Amino acid sequence: MKLNTDRLNAFYQVALDKSFCKAADTLFITQSALSQRVLKIEQEIGSKLLIRSNDGIGLTEQGKLLYKYASEQQAREQDVLNNISGRSAIANGIVRIGAFSSVMRSVIMPSLIPLINSPHQLKAEFYSKELRELLPLLMSGEVDFIVTDEVFDDPLIESIVLGSETLVHIRNKTLSHRVTPPCFLDHDVHDMTTFNFFAKQGFSDFEFDRSFYDDVYGILDGVRLGFGEAIISQHMIKGDKSLEVVSHEQPFQSPVVLSYVKDRYLSTLQKQIIEHLEENVPSYL
Repeated sequence: MKLNTDRLNAFYQVALDKSFCKAADTLFITQSALSQRVLKIEQEIGSKLLIRSNDGIGLTEQGKLLYKYASEQQAREQDVLNNISGRSAIANGIVRIGAFSSVMRSVIMPSLIPLINSPHQLKAEFYSKELRELLPLLMSGEVDFIVTDEVFDDPLIESIVLGSETLVHIRNKTLSHRVTPPCFLDHDVHDMTTFNFFAKQGFSDFEFDRSFYDDVYGILDGVRLGFGEAIISQHMIKGDKSLEVVSHEQPFQSPVVLSYVKDRYLSTLQKQIIEHLEENVPSYL
């Protein structure tokens, strides 16, 4: 059996976009024609590939295997075409990166400015997620790379330490009074940053209240407005005169780690992404 290219591309685009509507627009065909192609490839293989639900389009286990194959085929094809034509490896490429919020906007995105702003039509897709959401995103093939705060003890994953964040205790410097116990702003109930910071200082029994904000920029806004205090990456508050950094004896650092799946084809573009991040990330931390 030989896979039909048009049908394989149709399945790949639906799996990538998680939407028949978006995939049809990308491929410049009708949704009806797209659905027929996906149905045909499912019939050819003899397995259900897609799961349709209220949350969108998901993949069956067989679908995940075919998506991995299609993704690698796309990357290899782009490399071959670029080599034949003499075009840059960046030409018409797509890079997909998932990262936690404190490094995505202030570190990862600016580190890739030389590539993103090149004249070669490189497309970038950035996903800012909670740390616990990033590994499943990588393993499902939805992103090429993830940036986390840990080196994974998994033979399937390659991890590269790009640098480290210094975390500091901040509060609004203009407040005339302080509440006792202090209220610290965290992402959610699973966010252990504040606990870990004070444990590092030897204050495991330190009492504080907690309030939860959607992302790190919400936390920063909350501190600026006097809603509470927070443990924040130092690189995010450079030059902010509204905030006071509370001094503590023990410095608290957290690694910034780039990870990808070892056995997936690493395109020339993806190798360049790694090189740019290794070179540029330290200057933003």
